[in-house]
Amino acid sequence: MSGRATQGRRTGGAGRRARSPARARDPLGEAVRLLFSDLRHAGEVRSARAAERVLGGEAGRTEHGTRVRFSLRVAAGRVREARYRAYGCPYTLACCEWLAGRLEGARLPIRTLDEPARWALALSIPPERLGRLLVIEDALRAALGAEALPPEPTA
Repeated sequence: MSGRATQGRRTGGAGRRARSPARARDPLGEAVRLLFSDLRHAGEVRSARAAERVLGGEAGRTEHGTRVRFSLRVAAGRVREARYRAYGCPYTLACCEWLAGRLEGARLPIRTLDEPARWALALSIPPERLGRLLVIEDALRAALGAEALPPEPTA
């Protein structure tokens, strides 16, 4: 076998270079991939102790592709533990993970979570996934109560 034929096989064809997996562009993006690979806040909160309470809220429907439930253990005016259970795409789970991390330690009422469009920008989530983030926002609003998040804009 000639060196040229061997080279063609190694590179995926004559004159073409094989694309290494490390060099391939990650469709999820680095921030989403890192969050999605370590969902440390997934699950339910531990039961509340004395002087603590658990807040919960959910939104979405599995048959529509996204369902999210947040559970928050609250004590002394702060979120002590934030957990979520979610059914959805990697963007949905990564955003839930990111938000749960931001919620832990936050003082109530929470007024600093921005809005889903800003979450999408922060995590480089494509605009076509914004509907998924709106479901996440609805679940957070249900858990925290309307007074705990900035009011929804009126038209």
